[in-house]
Amino acid sequence: MRYRNSVSRARPSVRVVVWAGIVLALGTGCSRARKTPGHTTGPVPSVDPVEVAEQASPAPSSSAGFEAFHRGFTLHDEACTGGDFGQCVNLGADYETGRGVDPDPARAATLYESGCAHGVASGCANEGRLFQRGEGVAQDVARAAALYEKACKGGSPNGCNDLGLDLQNGTGVPQDDTRAVRVFTKSCDLGNADACTNLGFMRSTGRGTPADPAAGMELYRRACDGGSGQGCHNLAYRYENGLGVPKSEREALPLYEKACGLSVASACDNEGNLYERGAEIPRDPAKAVSLYVKACVMKDAAGCNNVGHMYELGRGLPQDDAKAATYYKRACDGGLALGCTNLGELQRAGRAK
Repeated sequence: MRYRNSVSRARPSVRVVVWAGIVLALGTGCSRARKTPGHTTGPVPSVDPVEVAEQASPAPSSSAGFEAFHRGFTLHDEACTGGDFGQCVNLGADYETGRGVDPDPARAATLYESGCAHGVASGCANEGRLFQRGEGVAQDVARAAALYEKACKGGSPNGCNDLGLDLQNGTGVPQDDTRAVRVFTKSCDLGNADACTNLGFMRSTGRGTPADPAAGMELYRRACDGGSGQGCHNLAYRYENGLGVPKSEREALPLYEKACGLSVASACDNEGNLYERGAEIPRDPAKAVSLYVKACVMKDAAGCNNVGHMYELGRGLPQDDAKAATYYKRACDGGLALGCTNLGELQRAGRAK
């Protein structure tokens, strides 16, 4: 039984260093009926592809690259000591990410606070992220929201986007979709592609603003063009399902591919579904497996469930109930109820322990 991901908001889940942002997909979906186990044609891997990917040795780090980061760290340190508070924020980013120096989130928080106090809006936004996650400081979502608001007023695109998310969710501030739309709009206009995705979600669903699916579609396109993986995912989902546009898997495929390349795990899952299903896109079980594996390696429960599904059916992988159970359990442990259901069905049938 596969798991399908539906349209979702972008929520940055890793730090933003000064001006950059990365998003992690948040998805919901529905299950599909399990089919009778079968076998695929053509060569199949003889080893577990997830284990191979997870055990692969990382590329050796470049000493030249480290030296360049360390030179940058030294320059940031010297400039901050000399009173350049913008460089204090960059130095904080070095400490937060371990760029040219050992990671030290507490030191990063102090440097961000200094930059924020001297009018560097990105310092307020980055400090807010640390308070939201409780890294280097005691977790305090109300203080995080206050810092995002200060950053947004100072013109930080990331601060506005993060404030919008807190307003939408009622995290650290009273829930207020109308205000969320306003700050997402400001952030999007300032160039934050993830905020364009979030604004597209609000416009598509009529939260805090009259519903306008066409406007939402254009915002997803703008977000995708600006580098938001979740924007590409949401645009692809609308094409795949014919939501406000003619249904077209061929239009959806390159968008899912781009989003998957930007580490949106749900896009890897949905792209894999297209290759497994074989409707407009020629069926390619091996390609589907590779995409499900990529999602699973990103700790995506749906991706792990789908790897189990392929093992159970012997589709793109050798049929292996024990392996199927292993990946259904990973999905279950990751919070996906369908993974628990699939594991239970295998156990009840006496096909897994």
